[in-house]
Amino acid sequence: KNTTIKPRYFVAAFLLKIAAGFALTWIYTHYYADRQTADIFKYYDDAKIMFSSVENHHYMDYIKMLSGIGNDNNYFDETYYNKMNHWYRHYDFGTYNDNHTIIRFNALVMLFSFGVFHVHTIFICFICLLGLTALYKTFSSYFPNKEKLLFAIMFLVPSVLFWSSGVLKEGLLLCALGFLFYGFFNIFILKKHILL
Repeated sequence: KNTTIKPRYFVAAFLLKIAAGFALTWIYTHYYADRQTADIFKYYDDAKIMFSSVENHHYMDYIKMLSGIGNDNNYFDETYYNKMNHWYRHYDFGTYNDNHTIIRFNALVMLFSFGVFHVHTIFICFICLLGLTALYKTFSSYFPNKEKLLFAIMFLVPSVLFWSSGVLKEGLLLCALGFLFYGFFNIFILKKHILL
């Protein structure tokens, strides 16, 4: 809840994000039809291989792959990772491979989506909305009497609205960034004990 921006505007922003996510899916379906190069589909397709462990009743494999604990061995390479097209990068620069994050996200959502891709879009829109809301709540106190403008900037900038509404890494990144700023602001600026 927020005293300046009514809850219905957050609901409207969520519905707008879903519409943008469906539009992005439509564009990637009709104009970038090669699933091996389409960002929203290539990680989803790799997640299907990871999720096959659940379908084959290898639940511990699934948990190990989702958590990243105990999954660095030949068994996982031969059974799952070598069958994926984007788990390993062709050029490894020694930095964290963020492909793993979006593949794991998709594999987790598959527990609820039953193979319907648009459910993944709704999940990522909601997660991103949470992060954007956290960013808004963090900075709204610095912009008194301009909360509506801040809301519009946070939620309605076309590039943010469009790219953070698809099943891409940007939605997860904005969620993490939002809660990082919100936590930092509450702990170090407001001196709240948010964990208690």
